[in-house]
Amino acid sequence: MNIDYQLSFFFTVLNVTTVFAFGLPQIISSKTHQNVSTTELFNCLSNVTRTYFDRQSIYLHFDEFGTVDYMANVDSFTEAVQSPKVIVPYSSFTDEQQLMKGVFAFLAEDLLYVKLLNITQQSYFLAVWTKQMHVNYIRLVFRDFWTYGKHINVVGLVMMDDGTVNAYTYKPFSNYGCSKLGRPFLLDNWQNGRFLWGVDLFSQKPKTGNMRGCELKCVGNEHPPDSVMRHDGSRWTTSGVGGKVLEILAKYLNFSPVITSPKSSNVNEMYSWYDSADVLNNISVMLITEEADLAFGWYSFATHKSEYNTKLARTTSIDCLGWAVPYRAGPPPKSWTNYVNEFDKVGWLFIGSMFVVVVGVFYFFRKLKKLHGVDSVVFFVYHMTIDQPTRVQPIWCSLRTFTIHWLWYCMVINVAYKASLGSFMTVPPHGIEFTRMDQILNSQLITMASPQSLQIINGTTTTTRISRTFMNRLQQLPPTNFEHIIDRLVIKRDIALFEVKRFMYYYSKPQAKRIKVKIPIRFLPGCLLRTHTTQFMLNGGSYLTDSVDALLSTLFETGIVDHWITHLGSNKVLPLEKIRGRVLKFVRLKEAFLFLFFSYGIAFVVLVGEICWSKRIDRRLLQLLSIRRSRTDCTDNTSITTPCRGPDQSRHYQSKSSRKTLPFVH
Repeated sequence: MNIDYQLSFFFTVLNVTTVFAFGLPQIISSKTHQNVSTTELFNCLSNVTRTYFDRQSIYLHFDEFGTVDYMANVDSFTEAVQSPKVIVPYSSFTDEQQLMKGVFAFLAEDLLYVKLLNITQQSYFLAVWTKQMHVNYIRLVFRDFWTYGKHINVVGLVMMDDGTVNAYTYKPFSNYGCSKLGRPFLLDNWQNGRFLWGVDLFSQKPKTGNMRGCELKCVGNEHPPDSVMRHDGSRWTTSGVGGKVLEILAKYLNFSPVITSPKSSNVNEMYSWYDSADVLNNISVMLITEEADLAFGWYSFATHKSEYNTKLARTTSIDCLGWAVPYRAGPPPKSWTNYVNEFDKVGWLFIGSMFVVVVGVFYFFRKLKKLHGVDSVVFFVYHMTIDQPTRVQPIWCSLRTFTIHWLWYCMVINVAYKASLGSFMTVPPHGIEFTRMDQILNSQLITMASPQSLQIINGTTTTTRISRTFMNRLQQLPPTNFEHIIDRLVIKRDIALFEVKRFMYYYSKPQAKRIKVKIPIRFLPGCLLRTHTTQFMLNGGSYLTDSVDALLSTLFETGIVDHWITHLGSNKVLPLEKIRGRVLKFVRLKEAFLFLFFSYGIAFVVLVGEICWSKRIDRRLLQLLSIRRSRTDCTDNTSITTPCRGPDQSRHYQSKSSRKTLPFVH
């Protein structure tokens, strides 16, 4: 027994020694070869995390019960990531962590990545293979991420036998069919510490740039006039900006839209405006449950609910919320204003100035027959101003020139005044047009708004006096056909609507056709509130987000969306001069004043000429009369009653004679 025990102990020691002597170098050599072969892999991983996620936390997942080689790779795996990192073993992975959004890196060889499939689509995934794998095995991993989570931001780093690292991803739409992944798509190759081609590893363009005509379920939101949906008995059709942009997106990404609606096909679209909040909730649920891939139509950032895991695409337009009121809904003007509203203030100022000037001119020639005082001159000028006949006629050419142009001017002013006065007197006076919000709040109109507008107001209204008055008076519209509300606004004239202007304009068209006007309601100038809007809503982290945003950016920068919206009536706001009523402004009367001023100049020139000419004629007549009188007086010495006139008497006779000959010279 002792000999056997000694022999057994000897051979045991010999085997251990032999194993230690021959096996230890092989183990050391294998470990060294493994470290050398995976160095490039983890250098590549370090470069990717540093390039794309330098300031984001990276969650590292692994199996803590792996083999020695596996744990050695885990150590190298965790050391390679230089960014902020959180090491999370799969055994401690919780359900709450599945709802997180972030960057996740894992060793794909342990097949425990299935716990990451339910993480939100907004996350990024880095799958690492420490040895070369068959492409079919890599494809199976990618297929799981697409089938169960619709993840698109997945990149696989595979260590190749030649010491390089291949970066793979996948295309969900391939020649194999819709949502059937083909061979893994090689993005780039890592050699000698760098990528050869330098492409964006997480770009979605090569993944969703061509969907090869595959069908996408698109749910539409009814919001006239920007998104109008109709059911023809077999399928839904769309019109408006939302439908046009969806059509462009389908051609851009090469997919076939299958249009659905959250409402029943027999629901009247005129009532959908009232239940818009419930419709938006249903659309959000359809996106979350993957009943729809894309929501199109018209969506406002002001009414978007953040509790749903949905996201609106980039903004492309702005909704203008303002007031619509009846025509001339303000208090009617006083009756005496009918006699003064014919001209504007500048026109009345010039008319009064011309009256004063003409009175002064005729007062200068007051010796004209019966015009001896100021009162008679004023009455005479007023007589001509109101286009009444007069028997007083001027004699001088200058005064005739002045009077002719003045009579023409009076005719123009009288015709304009009588025409405008007849319009004011024959048409019943209406109230003033509202141009400010405080005028509406101080009126007897009932202020009303839709539930969606009330939601926007409650979230944006400040605590000022006018806002409190506004909120206290604002009432919610009843669930009815919106055309009936417009009819009430036009016919009963007892409400004021606060809503998106394009929306009200769309529903006012039938009433406009009936009464044969362009716009049957009045829009207050400007916007009380503005909300950013877009044409698409997607599931949070959807693989379509980048492609949709890129297309909307192009349409927005080129002005195509704004062009379509403008033609739908966003600028259908009347100018202030049409809202307040049109009066005869001075611009329309300036020709008459310019003509009168020109005639004043001509009359003045004629007057100066007549004065100079009359003095010359006066001297000539004086000489002739003096010669004739001197001869008559000096030869008739026998007459006792006619004495010879001296120089003073001759001068007195000259003045008296000239006044009879030229009665207007003073």
